[in-house]
Parts: sequence; C-alpha cells; structure tokens
Amino acid sequence: MLLMPFAAVTQPTCRALRGLWPLVLMATLAGCSGTPTQNWTFADIMPKSGPSALAKMAPKNGSPVRGTVSFVQRGDKVVVVAAINDLMPGPHSIYIHEVGNCSSPNAASAGKVWALVGAAPGRTRIGNLPDLVAGTEGNANLIADLRGVTIGDGSPLDIVGHSIVVHSGLDPDPRPEFGVRNGWLACGVIERQ
Repeated sequence: MLLMPFAAVTQPTCRALRGLWPLVLMATLAGCSGTPTQNWTFADIMPKSGPSALAKMAPKNGSPVRGTVSFVQRGDKVVVVAAINDLMPGPHSIYIHEVGNCSSPNAASAGKVWALVGAAPGRTRIGNLPDLVAGTEGNANLIADLRGVTIGDGSPLDIVGHSIVVHSGLDPDPRPEFGVRNGWLACGVIERQ
C-alpha cells in the first residue's frame, strides 16, 4: 500500500492539513488500488480557487525520473503539490530555476536557481522548495505553501515561464554546466493551466 510519507509533507500546520484531506485520501486510495501516483495532480483532486500552473517532469542525464508539479494560487500563497517517481530512495533537492527551458540533455538550459534580481546577499532564493524524500519504491510526494510568488500575473514574482528541476541527492547550490553529466534528474517548464 502506498501512503504519502509524513516527511514529504514538510511539517505542515494543522490548518493546512484540514484543507488537504481530499489529497491525502486520494493518494492513499490510489496506492490501495494499484493506480500509479503519476496519474494524479493537485488540479484533479482539489477545487481551484485561483490561477493554476503545471510542470510535467521529463528525464534528464539518462535518468528514468518523471512526474508532475502542480501549483494553485490560494489568496496570498501558492500551494505546490509534487508527485515524482523513479528516484533513488532518500532526500532530493527540488528547485524553481530561472529559465523556462529544459531542452539541454543535462537540464543546464534551466539556468540557476531562481533568485530575485537585486536581492540582498544571503537572502533565501525564491526558487527554494522543501526537499523531496523518496521512499524505498522511489516515489516522492511533496505538499507545501509558497509565499512571495504568484501565478500568471506577469509580475517579477510570477512562476509561469520558469522551470522545475529535481536533483540527485541534496544539492544546496546547483550550478548549470553545459555538456557535462550532472545530478539534474528531471526538468519541467511551468505552464499556466
């Protein structure tokens, strides 16, 4: 039976859990019925309350990693739900990168992790997401609230047009290098739905 690992929820508040019970129920039922987790997305389970976006993750560097990352605007926050498959068990970094381009074989075309232009040194990058934790079957789910970003409004904080990259293991400072194999396992461009 496939259950969403508690570690993948990244210490949500009780208030956040109350609003996510349909997602937890559907993920649990999907595991009981044998339905692969890559068939569900946030948009399938939760009612929309604002603009939404989706990144379909494609393998890079010869990896088998695939999945989806869904975003829905809910007031002043963006709820992100990721379902990633075929990872090595353990923790993995996942970031929003500056460029919405996953065309290079190693995903270096996605650029650096997204940071606001002119941000003070040492300020947390806007593209940082909580780590993914893959279980023994190689599946990882993530549910998190993002603050300080928007969907589809064209502002400098708009996530649409950026990309998402899943990294092998924890990589606190990934740097794009063209023409070399790296630990960038999957990439997807964030598109408005």
